[in-house]
Amino acid sequence: MRSFVVVCGLVCLGACADTAPPPAEPASPAAPVSTPSVSAAEPQPTPEIFIREPADGATVGTTFPVVFGLRNYGVAPAGVNISRTGHFHVLIGVQPPAPGVLIPIDSVHRHFGAGQIETALTLAPGQYTLRLVLADYEHKVIGPELISAPVRVTVR
Repeated sequence: MRSFVVVCGLVCLGACADTAPPPAEPASPAAPVSTPSVSAAEPQPTPEIFIREPADGATVGTTFPVVFGLRNYGVAPAGVNISRTGHFHVLIGVQPPAPGVLIPIDSVHRHFGAGQIETALTLAPGQYTLRLVLADYEHKVIGPELISAPVRVTVR
């Protein structure tokens, strides 16, 4: 169990007395004293976004699973404005928009606004580059740290 010592200070508004406060009682050797620390809020861990499946370089069928990965950040449906959360988008063969830019709605920008963490894609045979992007409650790209590395797949 942690114990905390509360340190109070006096603020003088106007004239203050010239007398010094009495010395504090020494701490008992049997009871250690914790000193409070004043620090800024702890920094948040860096978020990571990645495609868990398929693996980079995989050969897949025309319909294949895509499993999303995210660390140190949360998932919330589109329209829900909660700090450090977003929802997924799969980009197929296109570069992600810049941070703060709205992700388009079309066949190469797939939206998962209900908070889904996986999907099945159906694509024609060929080679594709997939990226996973986390967007905020308004479908805007949150930042470069929430854009995955590209995953290249060959669809048979």
